[in-house]
Amino acid sequence: MELPPSAQALLEAIQYNMPIADISREQHQLINGSPESFIASLPIGLSLSKIFDERQEELFVDYFSQMANDLRIYSRSNDVSEIINIANEILTNALELDDAQINLVLTREIIRCMKHHKLHVDDAIIMKVRERSQQPITEQQEQLAQDPEKVTEHLIADLNKFGVDTGLAFCQFVGGELIFFTEQEVQGLLTMISHQPWSIDALLLLSLNADPKIADTAASVLSSLPAKRWESLGQRQYLTLIQLFGHDSVKNHLPAWQKSAMQYGKQTEKHQVTELCLSYPDGNHAILFNGLLINPTTKHAHVFGGVFRLGFGLVDSYFDANPVDTVQYKKMTAEMDSTVEAIQCDPGILRHILCWALDEQNEAFEPDTLHMLALFPSQWTEPQPFSLDNLASTCNFPGEHPDVIARGHLSSKLLVNIPLIETWTIAESIDPALETIRKVRNRYYLEHPEPYIKALALSGLITHYSKQEITPFSPSNLFIFAAAYALQAPDRMRKTFPLFDQLTELSIQQQAEYHPMAHGPQEIERPQGIVLHIELDNSRPKIWRRFTISNALPFIALHDCIQAIMGWEHQHLAMFITPFGHIDLDDESDTQAAYLPIGAVLQDPGDTIAYVYDFGDDWRHTITLEKLNTRNCTQPKVTAGNGACPPEDCGGIDRYKDLLKLSRRAPLNDDEREILDLFNMQDWDAKHFDKNEVNQRLKEEVPPIFD
Repeated sequence: MELPPSAQALLEAIQYNMPIADISREQHQLINGSPESFIASLPIGLSLSKIFDERQEELFVDYFSQMANDLRIYSRSNDVSEIINIANEILTNALELDDAQINLVLTREIIRCMKHHKLHVDDAIIMKVRERSQQPITEQQEQLAQDPEKVTEHLIADLNKFGVDTGLAFCQFVGGELIFFTEQEVQGLLTMISHQPWSIDALLLLSLNADPKIADTAASVLSSLPAKRWESLGQRQYLTLIQLFGHDSVKNHLPAWQKSAMQYGKQTEKHQVTELCLSYPDGNHAILFNGLLINPTTKHAHVFGGVFRLGFGLVDSYFDANPVDTVQYKKMTAEMDSTVEAIQCDPGILRHILCWALDEQNEAFEPDTLHMLALFPSQWTEPQPFSLDNLASTCNFPGEHPDVIARGHLSSKLLVNIPLIETWTIAESIDPALETIRKVRNRYYLEHPEPYIKALALSGLITHYSKQEITPFSPSNLFIFAAAYALQAPDRMRKTFPLFDQLTELSIQQQAEYHPMAHGPQEIERPQGIVLHIELDNSRPKIWRRFTISNALPFIALHDCIQAIMGWEHQHLAMFITPFGHIDLDDESDTQAAYLPIGAVLQDPGDTIAYVYDFGDDWRHTITLEKLNTRNCTQPKVTAGNGACPPEDCGGIDRYKDLLKLSRRAPLNDDEREILDLFNMQDWDAKHFDKNEVNQRLKEEVPPIFD
């Protein structure tokens, strides 16, 4: 049976022992490019043959865990109920197979991954896996079951053997297995460990578990303990986190717990963040932070980190309970910097990032994340909604002011050097049927500015707290926050915003890769000359050319011809829009359609296509096939035309019309003359066209190709 491409790529990566970090961007996109790839991966894990070794099974879990995490993030803004239902159906059917046909170890790991990433798994599936995983009860186990004290002794001995000596370590040790426990078994387990010195912390952390069954049971066991046991409380901040993020049923216990903590618990010093670096890991308005925490009592250093994604909160985070030294941390940071540029920042930025992230958080945390949050000052973990004014004030920005907003529009072009900008393209979202580049810009950027306002504010925050050396290419807070305020202004649709022009240009260029021509290069039955008419849309007076060219020439050559005959200067990107798809003309592109013969698309008189040059100014041309000649054309040649080519970078057809009106006005003031001088339009003749001059340029730039 032929596997789907995503499943085939995943299987090959596992077969050849390729870690996620080692696969190419194309492989990653193929393996994990859509929610459907999550479904395609399930049969592989469920039936992974025993000929694969333990490392290969671990590789599958790594890949599947990433898929589950991406699906979890995707589910926050999309309905994935059908995907989850299909996944549960696949698991149910697989559990009907015998042991020779199903990899029960990986089935258990799949369920653990799904539950870890808050993806629903039917209780019947969990219980079925539990039943099939249970080993036969030995005579010794039967004897132990009749002596609860002996059972507890054996459990504690096992925990000590594995180095479980803190509440966090216990939660990490048993967290993945508790989903396979009944409520009575969870109650029994937690009761057995309740006499350990770290049990108060463990029970508090488990009271924050996403599963109400586990959270309520932990809260019940904790409330049954004597108040004096709170002497062993390690992190009082756990109580604050329960107040913020706990289930309502658990919060009912808080008054009694807080009273016991106040009476018997000891105050603990907050850990100190001494190092912090940030980076931009992907194209989803996210930042990755990585830092070093110092324990004030032991002086041990611990690594922590996470990913804050705008609109979603902390989508990933971790805390390493094992101490590290500064040298190790520096090495880790250097490795991170080699993959994605790491920005060293003042740790104070975390206060703003965490408060903002926690306000947008809409799912439960894992124990290590909760422990990490408990180590920070309490004001760092108070959820606060996004406020451009508050963040701007923090960064010493003057705030909303007419002059600042006006500057924000025009200076937004300077923000192209902000790393986060590279993640703002929307190639996959663009409707290929949109008629103009300007419509793309307006619909996908200016009509929905909220994510970009937040992203700009985040960039401004990072710039303010950055310890990196300022370079001439580093945009200042002034430009970043000015652009954010400009986007917040109600008249943004009527103003120039060069940053979005650039993003639209880049997105359209990338979009051609997602909607390429339906067919690749092909032979023309008989090369012949064709007469084409090209006109600059909405031009007054009309700017047009008529020229003869061979239908066997590729579109990349037609692009060169158009630049020569219209008078453009090859300063910007361009593309053709055809009934079969877009033709990408980026110089670095390997898109086959760029080498498609013209005659493969323009075949009959009356056929038309569009040519777009400079996605910011949006010079859109209509090309029409007027006539088929009997003989081939060895050298492109212009036969007629009208109108001067507009100046490059003058702002598009509407702005060009304004300049034409200005060029006819007399007298002019100094500012008006300066504007015309800028575009060399002092003595402009809008109707100028010299056929001989154009044909000479054609001979120089597009020499004969065919004999």
